[in-house]
Amino acid sequence: MRSDVTFNSEELRELLNLWYMNIKLKKVQAAEKLKTEVSEQLAKGEANDDVVKLALLIHSRHHILCKNYSEAEKLISQVEGFSPYLKEEHLYYLHLFKGMYLYSTKDYYNAIEEYGEVESYLGYIQDEIEKAEFFDLFASALYYLDYTNRSAIYAEKAIYIYQLYPAYERKLTRTKIMIALNYIDMNEFDLAEEYLHSALQDTSIKYDYMLQVSIYHNLGFLYERKGLFEAAKRYLVKVLKHTEFDNYLSTIYMLTSIAFEEGDFDLGKQYHEKAMDYHKEKPDEDYYWKFKILYVKYVEKENYINVLNNAVEYFEEKNRFYELQTCADELATFYSNERDFERANHFYRLALGHHNNLIMFHSRR
Repeated sequence: MRSDVTFNSEELRELLNLWYMNIKLKKVQAAEKLKTEVSEQLAKGEANDDVVKLALLIHSRHHILCKNYSEAEKLISQVEGFSPYLKEEHLYYLHLFKGMYLYSTKDYYNAIEEYGEVESYLGYIQDEIEKAEFFDLFASALYYLDYTNRSAIYAEKAIYIYQLYPAYERKLTRTKIMIALNYIDMNEFDLAEEYLHSALQDTSIKYDYMLQVSIYHNLGFLYERKGLFEAAKRYLVKVLKHTEFDNYLSTIYMLTSIAFEEGDFDLGKQYHEKAMDYHKEKPDEDYYWKFKILYVKYVEKENYINVLNNAVEYFEEKNRFYELQTCADELATFYSNERDFERANHFYRLALGHHNNLIMFHSRR
């Protein structure tokens, strides 16, 4: 946050700065304590309107940290109601936090729209790390929407700043991973491998096991994309004991797919069962359908078309455009071969999208 923003008192300024810093560092307990202190100060009724608006915005960011997305949305909407009276600093944080909220709720397209608005207010932000973190966020959102080149550009901007500040070496390592993922999309596998192993070396120097787990996962993804299944499995199995890993189901999905692809159906079934057990503990409907499609494709082939039809209904309802496009395209081909042209035409339309300007994007979870 800018150090020169006008606040009503020095004490409240420090509290807001500390609160925001602890939110960014994901120190939940410290952030909760500071939230209480800020509320107590605001209750005294001495703060001016600008300070109150900033406090509301930071509170929305606090809710995003705690995954209280409905509460975050309420506060963001409240501040949006003041739009004609907001200063540039307010507008910067408003668009930034709204983008973060939309990204967290998987509304990637609108998240990018908000992040695009943020850029015009960067000149009012003096903190270079704040800028780097924005570039980092924008790069991630662009990657999810398959804007590979733009994502790489913003990731490079973040790297340029992070590498100047040794205290942010963990964020630098994470941004190397982002660059690598973009290179995988470009089929620049050698460059991707170089960045991922550089990131892995970073974690070896300063041990960070969860970051290592993320790198193992992405090295597995790299080698799976290259068709080097033995190398992919060597890294992916390292992730299996870390059930707290955010992309755990993605790891199991790749292992399941490789097992079926190699004809090891018993192992594939074991991985599938493991994924379903995990899903019961931590439900993820997107992956439930992805695993269901994968399973019937190889094991219960007679149910494949019925499952694809049901999956299309789910993905359409949830606006999972890439998955919808993929399943609909396959169904269109199937019904065309069956000479059921009415159904084929229906699924071809779905595959092409409902609107002229609909952007199809790959869900990379």
